[in-house]
Amino acid sequence: MADPSDIQRILIVEDDPFNGPYAQQLLQAAGYKTDLVVSAEDAWRFLETESQEPPDTIVLDVNLPGMDGMTFAEKVKAHPDFQYIPIIIFTVHDSLEHKIQGLNKGGDDYLTKPYEPDELIARVNAMLRIRRLYLSLRHERQVNQKLARTLDRSERIGDLLGRSPAMRRISELILDISATDSHVLIQGESGTGKEVIARVIHQESKRSKGPFVVVNCAAYAETLLQSELFGHEKGAFTGAIRRKPGRFEQAAGGTIFLDEIGEVSLPTQVVLLRVIQDRKFERVGGEQTLTTDARIIAATNRDLADAMARGAFREDLYWRLNVIPIRVPPLRERKEDIPQLVNNFVERFNKQLGKNIQGFTKEAMDMLFTHHWPGNVRELENAVERAVVLAKGTYIRPEDLPELLQVNVLKLREPGAPKSLQSLERDHVLAVLTKCNGNKFKAAKMMGISRSTLYSKIKKHGLTSAYK
Repeated sequence: MADPSDIQRILIVEDDPFNGPYAQQLLQAAGYKTDLVVSAEDAWRFLETESQEPPDTIVLDVNLPGMDGMTFAEKVKAHPDFQYIPIIIFTVHDSLEHKIQGLNKGGDDYLTKPYEPDELIARVNAMLRIRRLYLSLRHERQVNQKLARTLDRSERIGDLLGRSPAMRRISELILDISATDSHVLIQGESGTGKEVIARVIHQESKRSKGPFVVVNCAAYAETLLQSELFGHEKGAFTGAIRRKPGRFEQAAGGTIFLDEIGEVSLPTQVVLLRVIQDRKFERVGGEQTLTTDARIIAATNRDLADAMARGAFREDLYWRLNVIPIRVPPLRERKEDIPQLVNNFVERFNKQLGKNIQGFTKEAMDMLFTHHWPGNVRELENAVERAVVLAKGTYIRPEDLPELLQVNVLKLREPGAPKSLQSLERDHVLAVLTKCNGNKFKAAKMMGISRSTLYSKIKKHGLTSAYK
């Protein structure tokens, strides 16, 4: 038995008391769902009824009371929602001139009265094949447009975060969760760009037009943090001279980013747990229960699993926050992102400082790749800002970079302090992979080794997080 949703719908517009019901009976007997109206005005009202599914084909008489069939056909074809509904025109005129006129006005086919029943069915079937083809093409176009928008968004996120395999996975995850309000927990070393990732998640979400509120939980004492998060009433404590809304109230309709969540005390964790579970809280010193719809993104550089084992972080709070976990690798594990990040920073500081830096010399860029970056992306950002400020020409040279980077390079060049063979091999593998944009086939060919040997070296030197 056919699915009712698969049954095509035919709208018959015919005022003839014999031909209208006759055509309806023929089409219903052929298995189609039909609707019969006796004027063009009734047909237009039928099309504009929002609760009504549009017909798949219209069978239209020319001679109608009020608006004639030709005018109605023109009106249908001029409407963006109805223009691709095929129209079969009933006519009593068999002249070529009349048929051409009907086709020019918007008809897709014609049927001369009187007609054979099989002829009507055959014409309708032909028009329905055209309709199905259009619907298929429209669906394909919508899929392609959605894919194009996704690719554009992915490119934009990649420009911000980097294009290493690890950061591409994070970019894809951000797109996957963009339509949800699930809480996110971002973990990684200090300076890896956790707040940047949180902002991108907010910007790509359906809450992007709402506020993005940042709270550094490590910057407040316990009592002050609760006041900052939930607000306070006048007189709640010394210095509370007026009512103050908290950050959860300010984040209504948007996102609240709780940075350094691992620094929150256990009593405040209890209050946060209630907010996450029930969406309810009270201001410090207040009795009125307030609600919040803010999405929570939390971040920490601490090992929360270790903190839970020590009893310093509540397990139930951890699992409430860790709905969507994101682990951000340190910069030393994704050095192939350095050129993209550097370009972003140079562009920003050029605007801020009124400079026109075009980039880095090869020697200066080599120094960036040599450094271990214990301060991660934040340290790189500071190094680029300093270099942009100090650069005398249009390209940043080694002497424009921080002294620490220069000293590290000099140490590597000292005859008495050679790098180990293993360290040299790691640097070489990383440099070639970076040059090949992570393409392991090209990298193996450039190094003159097999891909299986390259995979072994990637694993051996701890590069698997960046080059899986």
